[in-house]
Amino acid sequence: MIRKSIFAAAAISLAVSAVAQEPKDPPSSGNSVTPGTQGVVGDNFGYTFSDSSGATCSFDFVDISGSGTEIVPAGTDDGASAAIPIPTDFDFYGTQVTELVMASNGYLSTDNTDTGPDLSNDCPLPATPSTGGGARIYPMHDDLVATGGGFYEYFATCPRPSDQFPIIGLGCHVFQWDGATHFGDAAAFTFQAILYDDSYEIVFQHLAGNPEEGSGSTTGIQNAAADDGLTYACDTAATVVADTAQCFVHPNPAAQGIGETPVPTMSRYGIVALVLVLMALGGIVLVRRTG
Repeated sequence: MIRKSIFAAAAISLAVSAVAQEPKDPPSSGNSVTPGTQGVVGDNFGYTFSDSSGATCSFDFVDISGSGTEIVPAGTDDGASAAIPIPTDFDFYGTQVTELVMASNGYLSTDNTDTGPDLSNDCPLPATPSTGGGARIYPMHDDLVATGGGFYEYFATCPRPSDQFPIIGLGCHVFQWDGATHFGDAAAFTFQAILYDDSYEIVFQHLAGNPEEGSGSTTGIQNAAADDGLTYACDTAATVVADTAQCFVHPNPAAQGIGETPVPTMSRYGIVALVLVLMALGGIVLVRRTG
């Protein structure tokens, strides 16, 4: 399990300012995207999404505000964490992710030089970021202030079981924007991104309190080249509401048994152990008979 001590030596890289650095364009109704048919909408790579209005994407919020490591200090505006190591098996658009940066403006990036000033949400995806780069994960890309801080925690067995592999007990990385606010607005809300080992699922979860509910933000994913991506919703009111989840499913998970009842890893070890015991007992009986 990744411990808080890993981050004690990591310098937090912040681009904090009293005012927003990049002018934000008003939402364009021509670019608005609302959720489409669940499990069918996909990108060129093969990701598909569903949400908690259906049976394949559960809402089960994992609050890490009291247990996780604060990697984006409370009050950060247009800033980001240091690169957070991802030493487990997580593939994103065919590339193994080894570290991620958490930006106060509601996204994760594989660009470890990103200091987080990108506040103008891209809509729809894919779209070349106005600042920074790398592959991106957007639970809620907007002009935000990390008023309550940004937290990270790794779980060897995720408290929110994988929707695709619920029996296996996969590990997960949780990034939580706690008590975030829109720039210039005092209404606080909390949301998170959960990344699963081996299945490569990405889950966004949102609590109550967001006054915009998607009217000026982007929720989705895109690759490092910014030429492939999947938009759940952007610049559309009432699309990202309280107590909901959005799930993005990888087309080629390392975990096996999707659509079946997986055999837990420990059960496989148990079977091997049983075979060895039976072989040993058989050897004892054979010695007695020949002795």
